Amino acid sequence: MLELNDLDIFYGDAQALWKVSLLVEEGEIVTLLGSNGSGKTTTLRAISGFLRPRNGSIYFKKERIDCIPPYEIVRRGAAQIPEGRRLFPTMTVFETLTIGAYIPRAWKMKAEAIQRVFSLFPILEERTNQLAGTLSGGEQQMLAIGRALMSHPKFLMLDEPSLGLAPIIVENIFNIIRDINQHGVSILLIEQNANMALQLAHRGYVLQTGRIGFTGPASELLENDQMKKAYLGL
Repeated sequence: MLELNDLDIFYGDAQALWKVSLLVEEGEIVTLLGSNGSGKTTTLRAISGFLRPRNGSIYFKKERIDCIPPYEIVRRGAAQIPEGRRLFPTMTVFETLTIGAYIPRAWKMKAEAIQRVFSLFPILEERTNQLAGTLSGGEQQMLAIGRALMSHPKFLMLDEPSLGLAPIIVENIFNIIRDINQHGVSILLIEQNANMALQLAHRGYVLQTGRIGFTGPASELLENDQMKKAYLGL
């Protein structure tokens, strides 16, 4: 589904990623872990087309995408839920979902997609005409996920979906992510809560100052002594 090969990413003259390679197979949930500033969001920005690698390549469904604009990447079936949700606060829930279906393929099926989102997040149906900026943090995260789902993606990238949310809301969000995956969407998950992310994921990668430090099945990373000390608080 997704393949990163030896990515070098720079911000001006400052290098942020060194030779990062990563693989997401079709049907997988893969989590990308690491401390603040390790390069997780930079990796997603590169995949989404907002940063161009100086070296290396990115393939999505076996087609190279590191030289095409972000909207073309969305058209090919990849969508991102950014850190902090990035909603337009003066747009209603309905308007926010509708703009998520702007690509022609999705526009034809937007009514069906909205009902799918409402089935995942019933509270959003109750809030259809409410402004996004007046929703709670958990409701905003649901809306951000819903907006991404409106494009009918085959691959979903989530950047810190649990950030700032109460534990009971986080559990609900993670259950929804699992459900989305079980309906055929491959997922790349960035998450500070390493323990929850590894319990959800099939495999994991750990970034350490722009380089891949650990990688392997999620169950093995959960038992790795270095991982326990550095990221799991054990």
